[in-house]
Order: sequence, then C-alpha cells, then structure tokens
Amino acid sequence: MRVNNSYTDKELCELLKCNDESAFSAIYDRYWAKVYRNAMRILGCESDAEDVVQELFESIWKRRATMEIQGALPNYLFSAARYMAIRLIEKNLEKSGHQESLSEAFSGIEMPVVESEMDTKMLQANIDHIVDSLPYKMKEIFILSRAEQLSHRDIAERLNISEQTVKKQVYNALKHIRQHLGPAPFIVVLTLIYASSEVGVLL
Repeated sequence: MRVNNSYTDKELCELLKCNDESAFSAIYDRYWAKVYRNAMRILGCESDAEDVVQELFESIWKRRATMEIQGALPNYLFSAARYMAIRLIEKNLEKSGHQESLSEAFSGIEMPVVESEMDTKMLQANIDHIVDSLPYKMKEIFILSRAEQLSHRDIAERLNISEQTVKKQVYNALKHIRQHLGPAPFIVVLTLIYASSEVGVLL
C-alpha cells in the first residue's frame, strides 16, 4: 500500500501498527526535520541532534505494534526527543569527568509539583539570576546557545573558538546552575531552560 500526504497522523499511526513501511516513511518525512530542529535547540550539536532523532525513529519502528501515542503525534515526537536529548546531556556530563550522574544526584528526591504560575516564574527568575552570575565568556556562550538557539558550530565561528570549547562551556554552565539551585531536581531545571524550544515544534 502506497501512503501519500492526504493521510492524517492518526491514520498513519494505525497503518504503522499494521507494519506498513510506507506509513512509517510518511511519518519520518513529515516530522524528521521539525523534530531535528527542536533537538538542535537543546543540544546545539548537529551530530548529537541527528543521533537523537535517528534513535527516536528507530525506536518507533521497533515498537510499532505496541506503541500507544496519547495526544498529537508531533507533540509526542518532540517530548520523546527532548527527553532523549536531556538524557544525552546527562551522559555527556558523566563522560566529561563528572563522577556523579544527574540521576544519582537527585535520586530519592521527590519531583516537586509546580503549584502555580508564580512558582514557575520564581524558579525561572532564580535560573536567570544564576546565569547572570556566570563568568563572562561562559555566560556569553550559554546565552548564544540557549536564548539565541545557535548551534555549537555557529557559536564557535562567531566567537572564533573551537566547538569543543563551546561544548565544554555549555556543560560547565549547566553544572554551575545545578550546583546553585539547591534541591530542585535538574530535570525540572532543564525543562525550564529548554521551554522555549517547545515553541515552534510545528514550524
């Protein structure tokens, strides 16, 4: 069966469950670039973003028969990619010499419930204050990466430094934020930092 663009996301997902490879290809073609752009906004590294998106779609194909998607397909894809990107950041932090993983650092701490918009604004203001206190070069790189959503390569070219230096400074900034936020689980912090990435998921 040949699938075309007239099929809805829901129809494609139903066909995918029936092992329809053309339905999978249609989903891939429809959303790969959009999910990739959002992964790039989080990771700032083209190869890392490509790996995350590739792994995500491979997982979808492997779990096609049992996968249950709640809500809109693009929102599901973006949420899954964001989770995988954050886990990759954690993995890279561990590789860079930080002995304690983010998960271990906050194991046993209950995930706080943000009870009101005011709670969110207060936490965001705290994050902004910590970012403002970063060393100048680290702050500049972090803002270019997160606020302006430039890739590591673009930042390196703009500042005439290596991509590895950019990557190290971003990770050091995240580590600094984690250390100065007290008991707030870092997954909450990352979600707030990357909240702007969710805007434009359909662009």
